[in-house]
Amino acid sequence: MTDSESAWTIRRILVALDASAHSLAAVEAAVELAARLEAELLGLFVEDVDLLRFAESPCAREILYASAKDAPLSRATMESRLRAQCEQARKALSAAAARLQVPWSFRSVRGRVTPEILAAAAEVDLLALGNIGWSFGPPVRMGSTALEAATSSIPVLLVSERGLPREVNLAVYYDGSTAAKRSLLAAAQLARTGANATTVLLAPRARGRSAAMRDDVAALLEGKGVEVRFRELDPNDEMSLFRTLKAEPPGTLLLGGRDLLKKLQAAGISQREIEMPMLLLADGESSEVEPKPEPQAR
Repeated sequence: MTDSESAWTIRRILVALDASAHSLAAVEAAVELAARLEAELLGLFVEDVDLLRFAESPCAREILYASAKDAPLSRATMESRLRAQCEQARKALSAAAARLQVPWSFRSVRGRVTPEILAAAAEVDLLALGNIGWSFGPPVRMGSTALEAATSSIPVLLVSERGLPREVNLAVYYDGSTAAKRSLLAAAQLARTGANATTVLLAPRARGRSAAMRDDVAALLEGKGVEVRFRELDPNDEMSLFRTLKAEPPGTLLLGGRDLLKKLQAAGISQREIEMPMLLLADGESSEVEPKPEPQAR
């Protein structure tokens, strides 16, 4: 695999906003990454048409947080609240971008949230979003948009409400696959922007392969000025990765494909339980985004 075949250039980062704590953390993370990579930041707020349609129902009610009493809900009320959330999101993006002098733009569209975000993500180099949104479901579960993005093939940065750690520590899962090599080279690019530490999580597919895999890593990183340390995992034990990441300093986990994430999900381990931002690279497959009508710009 050559650098030209695996080059991963980030020039435009899309951050999906909904004014939730996780979304605002994604803004901070995206701005910090954009500053390090000299990238442009694009903010997107989607006015959820499903919420607006629900508000039109004569039986639509809302529960008032302070009193726990219900009250009628109208489309006008919902539109007003969405506008307020949109403005809150725009101001958060503006303030964060100004602080680090990152070029930015912002737009609002009306449509269905997940299709709009995934369609917009197809036009940029990286999508950043919170791993859960406004959902009142179990707190360890991903939000529906984050889950859809994580299981697609688009590059995505999943961020919890904790955001990115202040110190740039990178953890790269490496099993010798093409996807793992892609993530290792991406980590090298990020490490050159000021990483504090880079850990390669070795997952040999057969016994006795660890030494050869270390040599492979050294060859891939030769001349890149990146020093790494190794931690060995059992690739057949998802909890091995879970325990190792828990013991690592706060950082970002890089994955070159979706296979490991699927194994973790099958084992009942969510991204939020790992408590690390995840940077998922494109896996070479086309993203299945349904065609949609032109959005109504706001």
